[in-house]
Amino acid sequence: MENLDFFLETAKENDLTEKVVKQLIDLSTIEHVKSKTVILDYGQKCDTVYFILNGAFITKAWDEEKQIEKTINFNIDSFLPYLTNPESYFSNAVSEKCIQAISDSTVMRFFKSDLEKIVDENKKYARHYNKMIIDGLIVENQIRTKLLTYSPKKFYSFLVSDYPEIIQNIPSKHIASFLGISDVWLSNLKKEH
Repeated sequence: MENLDFFLETAKENDLTEKVVKQLIDLSTIEHVKSKTVILDYGQKCDTVYFILNGAFITKAWDEEKQIEKTINFNIDSFLPYLTNPESYFSNAVSEKCIQAISDSTVMRFFKSDLEKIVDENKKYARHYNKMIIDGLIVENQIRTKLLTYSPKKFYSFLVSDYPEIIQNIPSKHIASFLGISDVWLSNLKKEH
């Protein structure tokens, strides 16, 4: 549970009291998730936030035109460790995405109803909760902007230099899917680095 220190550190940085941190830990459930396990499937409602203690997950969406699943996001213990489907979680709509473990993982699971009670009771936690959500969405948006404006070669170089943990922890087939290129093309990009 190497990433628990990061969880506690960010709570401390956001001035959460030990009482609130204990309350969060008590509300969480530690779950061990086997590789390839789907923790949110298409058509389900998302009422959960996960904090990844160790391991890696991908979010996939169905590409109607190509009739394939496409990797659209990565979450690992060292990169975007808070994991949910924001559209479903906040709007209470069914998910149009699927979240799947790509390695054996350990997570802290929090239910939305429990987190909302703490948000209602504690302004500092409300700020912390909002900051974690906003920080994650900003990073996702920055990466998506680069994905849309960079060539695959330039984007892969960006990942190598700025987010090597993605390259080290996410299988190549998912990186290729995210980039919208073939495994062979990605293999050629890797050879250039």
